[in-house]
Amino acid sequence: MKFGVCRGLDDFESIKIASGIGVDYYECGFGSLAKFDDDKFNNCKEVLNENNLPCLVANGFLPGELKVVGDSIDYGALTEYLDKGFERAKALGVKKVVFGSGAARSFPEGYSLEKAKEQLAFFLREYASPKAEKAGCIIVMEPLRFSETSMIHRVFEGVEIARKSGKNNVAGLADLYHVYGNNDSIEGIGEFKGELLHSHIAEPVKRVYPSAKDSEEIIGIYKKFFASLKKAGCETCSVEAHTDDFKTDIADALAILKALI
Repeated sequence: MKFGVCRGLDDFESIKIASGIGVDYYECGFGSLAKFDDDKFNNCKEVLNENNLPCLVANGFLPGELKVVGDSIDYGALTEYLDKGFERAKALGVKKVVFGSGAARSFPEGYSLEKAKEQLAFFLREYASPKAEKAGCIIVMEPLRFSETSMIHRVFEGVEIARKSGKNNVAGLADLYHVYGNNDSIEGIGEFKGELLHSHIAEPVKRVYPSAKDSEEIIGIYKKFFASLKKAGCETCSVEAHTDDFKTDIADALAILKALI
């Protein structure tokens, strides 16, 4: 299992800290790839290279205003955004793009869930997947808490929409915070052998960094999560959590997580 951390692409202090304590890779925001000007992007790339820290994953795939379901889909704007983002992703060496983006995939009350699924699968099949493939990326579908989006709340739903796209470079993701909050099955994650290609972890109640000081119950949840990830063949896990002391918390998190796998 390789461990990464979710932080800003231009958070140079976090890049230096993460590299110094042995984090395997960095996970940045896809929006930064699409929106930073050339000078800022190149500066970020240079800092990552100087610190020998690969940026293998990007999350926050789509901004909320770029809808992929509903009656107001602007495929022209989506194309422009994706072209820029994946061009930068390829240049940075990103291999996995996390499709959470709850607002972009949400639909109004009364809208057909089945129609929304068809629209999302169409977007993945005709737009996102081909552009990701050219950039050497896979897309992983992130289930979110019920309060954050109107579709894809459980791990199996992310896997199902990946299957529905019909594309080999679209797969599933498991985020412990969302799994726990939605009362999803941690053990069930292990059923998706070869279809679950990335994961996120946080202390599942407060969404802070995992720590050796967490309760025995929480430590037990981490162990179950990793056992299921291992069964599914998932090889990467990023810490995505809140912190007021990144240097201390990421060091503690990395130590406990490595001890548990």
